[in-house]
Amino acid sequence: MGLRKYLGLDRRSHSRYQVAVEVELQIWDGVEQKPRTKKVRGRLTDISPIGACLQTNHMLIEGYHLLLDNDPSGQTPLVLTLPSSTSEGQWDIKAQVLWYNKVEGERKYQFDVGLSFVDVSPSERENLHALLKSHSSS
Repeated sequence: MGLRKYLGLDRRSHSRYQVAVEVELQIWDGVEQKPRTKKVRGRLTDISPIGACLQTNHMLIEGYHLLLDNDPSGQTPLVLTLPSSTSEGQWDIKAQVLWYNKVEGERKYQFDVGLSFVDVSPSERENLHALLKSHSSS
């Protein structure tokens, strides 16, 4: 148990899974229902049923800043493409950017980005649960 959790300072209501999943991401136009940008690579870590930490080298994608151009009403969420837990295909989930930090030192990805999943469908929730289950047992 971490010190923050022991002292009651951890505000999270959902458990985080310490897994690392390579993903692709792009900014989505919720009004036009089409991508605004090309896909770039990243990695999801600290995944929970309601959010995750995205590691990426791209805070700016084709002129769109992940946080500054982030629309709180959900019109420009990120779309993350994740691998299926059954190794058959991929699936998408939408997320809203909450914060970001530049990470010091040498690492594959230089930014940590806090995400909250949005408009999660029942099938996306099942895929997320299966992904967490498959990675927690490995």
